[in-house]
Amino acid sequence: MKYLKVEATLHWGLYLNYHAFTKSRPALKTIPPTTLIGALAQPIALKNHWAENSESNSSAEKIRTLFKGIYLSQNLPLIEYNDLSKIFSYDVDEKQIRTDAAAVSKIYRGVSSADDSVKIVYLFEEQDVRKFFDVGWEEMLLEAAWSMTRLGARESIVSVDKVSIGDVAVLNQKTAQTVYYFPSYMQSSVKGSFLVANVVDWRNTSIGEYLGKPTVNLIVPYDDERKKVSPLHVDLRDGIVYRVGDEELV
Repeated sequence: MKYLKVEATLHWGLYLNYHAFTKSRPALKTIPPTTLIGALAQPIALKNHWAENSESNSSAEKIRTLFKGIYLSQNLPLIEYNDLSKIFSYDVDEKQIRTDAAAVSKIYRGVSSADDSVKIVYLFEEQDVRKFFDVGWEEMLLEAAWSMTRLGARESIVSVDKVSIGDVAVLNQKTAQTVYYFPSYMQSSVKGSFLVANVVDWRNTSIGEYLGKPTVNLIVPYDDERKKVSPLHVDLRDGIVYRVGDEELV
């Protein structure tokens, strides 16, 4: 198994919201796996002239099943702020435009420090990626990773600082020390500060229309008081521990 690791810097913050809400949508304080797949898929789609959407699915659906794991570590101050936005809609029966207002949450990056970072890890089997992209698969992934410009909405701008591909080590152990998020059902106990985020289950849901689709709770290693990543000690109920470089993933 191989990994693709991307380290990036947020420009101002994130415009990502829980998928199940309509008008006033609470902000997600993390970046879900479906968004991370989409961020990598966008430059691949542009290079290969893929349509942005196919029926109800995004072009990112073409590469979703290539991945065995998607992980994120966020070490930066995240501050939620609500903007009051005006909403326009057209009433077909009354044949008139209606207006409304709703509070839309965004996550702003606070005062930065030298160790601020967003780290993304994609796990994949080399033979699957080689079969999909044919020759030049490694160059394709590296070029796509360096070309990532946003995480989610077009306003969520990022600058990629470092990209690498390497081999994954599978560890024969039932405990892990990690700074990357993971599904909550994999753990029997967790020590440390963390957030819980309910997101679309990327393993069982196509990327596109999410209404009524399965979700999963992610354990996000993050101390919301100190506004920085919080390493977690995890005892596993289910799952595998991987080593990528000098870091462990669940």
